[in-house]
Amino acid sequence: MNGNETKIVVRYNETDKMGIVHHSQYVNYFEIARTDFIQQLGISYREIEEKGFMMPVLGVEVHYHKPAQYDDTLLVETTIGAYDSIKLTFDYKIYREKDRKLLVDGSSSHCWTDLSLRPVSIRRKNPDLHALIVKASKQA
Repeated sequence: MNGNETKIVVRYNETDKMGIVHHSQYVNYFEIARTDFIQQLGISYREIEEKGFMMPVLGVEVHYHKPAQYDDTLLVETTIGAYDSIKLTFDYKIYREKDRKLLVDGSSSHCWTDLSLRPVSIRRKNPDLHALIVKASKQA
């Protein structure tokens, strides 16, 4: 898996009075793409939580280049930027599908925790999940 590409069509309620996507929506688009990325690894967020793990957000970075507008189809490319078995960073690039213009890029960083929100090493606690992430990050 060389990363993942997620399509999102901008809905009217995600825009401001000018028909431009509100800046806060891009973090939601990152979340949609991250969830899709994990699903493409062969496991869902729900399954991860059922196994006793959480991935709280440590930080988000967003860089705005051009605006998206109502009804644009966006392509969100998601890759793993960094991984050390405890912390995980996803990188995102959002393009408008019709002209492949880069609109936004950014990242989100996360920490693996147990259900009590204590940091854990996925390499030790779930070697199979660790292997999926390593495989995806090496090919990204």
